[in-house]
Amino acid sequence: MNYPLNNIKIVLCNPSHNGNIGSAARAMKTMGISQLILVSPTVTLDDHSLALASNAKDVLENALILDSLDQALSDTTIAIALTSRKREFSHSLSTPKEIMPEIFSSINNNEKVAIVFGAERTGLSIEQLEKCNRMVTIPGNPEYFSLNLAQAVQIMCYEIYSNYNPSLEHLKNNITKASAIDNQGILNHLDEVLKKTNYYKHKNETRIVRHLQHIIHKANLERDEVDLIRGILRRIEQKIV
Repeated sequence: MNYPLNNIKIVLCNPSHNGNIGSAARAMKTMGISQLILVSPTVTLDDHSLALASNAKDVLENALILDSLDQALSDTTIAIALTSRKREFSHSLSTPKEIMPEIFSSINNNEKVAIVFGAERTGLSIEQLEKCNRMVTIPGNPEYFSLNLAQAVQIMCYEIYSNYNPSLEHLKNNITKASAIDNQGILNHLDEVLKKTNYYKHKNETRIVRHLQHIIHKANLERDEVDLIRGILRRIEQKIV
């Protein structure tokens, strides 16, 4: 089965910190992206990289290490340069959100897309930037904007995955909503407890019960919550007998 995100590769040019490489791998796998390319890294992968990659060691182990950006981009139709500096052609800058439709149009057509990041301290050089045909910047506070490499990778990968599969259903617990009988049972039980505590004395009982019924309906209770409330009411009854 075709998995469109396999057509995306994250390219790190001249990375100089093992920790950032490992953290970038973790960010990628968390968001369903697995193709990592390191262009002329100035460090070798070590135990620190693997530790920060956590359970994304496979992304590191399968990473391609190439000598030039040309090699990394040879089969791509779109090469997106990530930059935070003011550039000569800054009028063509896009945000991550703005570039997403073009990314998905390409990968769904089985075309390769590269997202290119520069070295930690200097970013992409002019020569590297010129090899890319799109420019993206992550918007932030203009008075203080400081994302490290792994954070920038995480943001781009998140934007991609949130457009690909934003569902949270796999994290949600299966719940059973309270039935009309359940809700009426709570109301009746409350009514009994209030009578036993003489709460209605000098009060409008009918109005109070009606108000309680409105609260129960508005609460949209789950079956587990009904059981909890009924248990509390039973304990109260035991104490007032």
